[in-house]
Amino acid sequence: MATDLREQAARKILRAVRSQGHPYVELRSNGKKYIYFCTLCLAPCYSDSVLYDHLKGNLHKQRLDSAKVTLLGQNPWPFNDGIVFFDTSSENDKDRGRTSDNQSRFLKFSDNGDDNGLAIVNFVERFQSDAQPRSTKETPGDDDCTLIIPGVLIEDEPIDLKVREVGLGKIAVRFFKIDDAFDGIRRVWCEWVGNENNGQQDGTEVPDHDFAVVIFSYNYALGRIGLLADVKSLLPSDSMPEPENEGDCGRKRKIALSGPEDCNSLNGHGGSSVERFSALSGYTSELTLTRLISIKAERKELRRKQRLAAEKMCNICQQKMLAGKDVAAFFNLKTRKIACSSRNGSRAFHVFHVSCVIHWILLCEFHIITDRLLLPKVRQGSKKKVVANGNQTGKGNDMEATEAHIKSVFCPECSGSGVMVDGGGRETTNLTISKIFKLKIKACDARKEWIKSPEDLQNCSIGFHFPPQSEKIVQEKVEAIKLLRFYRADQSGA
Repeated sequence: MATDLREQAARKILRAVRSQGHPYVELRSNGKKYIYFCTLCLAPCYSDSVLYDHLKGNLHKQRLDSAKVTLLGQNPWPFNDGIVFFDTSSENDKDRGRTSDNQSRFLKFSDNGDDNGLAIVNFVERFQSDAQPRSTKETPGDDDCTLIIPGVLIEDEPIDLKVREVGLGKIAVRFFKIDDAFDGIRRVWCEWVGNENNGQQDGTEVPDHDFAVVIFSYNYALGRIGLLADVKSLLPSDSMPEPENEGDCGRKRKIALSGPEDCNSLNGHGGSSVERFSALSGYTSELTLTRLISIKAERKELRRKQRLAAEKMCNICQQKMLAGKDVAAFFNLKTRKIACSSRNGSRAFHVFHVSCVIHWILLCEFHIITDRLLLPKVRQGSKKKVVANGNQTGKGNDMEATEAHIKSVFCPECSGSGVMVDGGGRETTNLTISKIFKLKIKACDARKEWIKSPEDLQNCSIGFHFPPQSEKIVQEKVEAIKLLRFYRADQSGA
């Protein structure tokens, strides 16, 4: 009852805070407690006073100023990944904390104190994400907004996954020129346009990206093999006796003997009926205690695995992915395959925060464009100093910038890009773990620079900023390069 009262009080404060213009603040479960969390700053606040102090702090003011330009516009991103995107609706609290807490569990325990009530939860439950997709405008006979992705691994089973398009993002680049020597990239971003003009730029049609983003409501079983079987192995077998009710420890319960051998072993004690009864009582008490300890140990191990499962980290940003929040996978539109499929014959795939997937696509585009601009200069053996990666100078750094030779978007965890491989083999890659790690560091630094100096756009956006060291910029131009499609997976029939 005390916990319920504290939760009600916390939710009342949350509603008040959100109504004051702070939609990025939410309530999250922290064990048996609830804490406030500022998504803009990734800051947990363990009391209302700490929350109010945080909202008045300098760090939050800086992040808020940036968010007003990038995330709090009239056309917000329709996603909620808990790391960059958040639910901007003005509706009353939707029991986010309770939903998150319930969905993060692998197993449900029956309320009657019966340990055999442990059961595997259908992990792709019929829950909905905190942020609902905005409706898409469909024209009669338009079937392009729905796709079927074959062989997507859900709950240890490959299924034909139905996805529906929720809108478009427009990827654009701000180029700069120094002394007519080299066109570099100052900023690259993706802005949410939804279905507005089908992404056209000043009447000019922008080409589609070869990859799309498939959105899922996160659960730990997405794309994983053998997870449910591993958890099932921890469940007590049906042959185990029911443990005593923890709330009624004084009440003795009868334990059936497993077979005639147990009876014979007791009869072998001989003696009077009183002696036999005493021996039987001592035997059953010892058996009950042993099995009860075993069941409690298994339940403890089960909870430990549940806790570890709920703390799965995004491989790109190394922040937790929360149950019920929006995560995404890379989808190759040319082959109609999840990117990981070309590296994992088992159909396993990887998911990340939605914003992290967008950032990774932007980073790949940055390198693809930079290589295209830089390699001709390198081949010519020019001795002039040129700007590489937007913030480095010198030919040596040019070579380092093109070292990765990124030719396509790829999954940062398995390096798959979803291409068709002759003979059904695995896709090969020249990207080492060290190179991918450096790319992640670069993405983190460029993201911080974007927060300090974002592109001022009409639509909400996320992106990177690569501040040039030189101040001799003579020309800049903005160019929309590709349209990024977003699809939401239908997990209701999984």
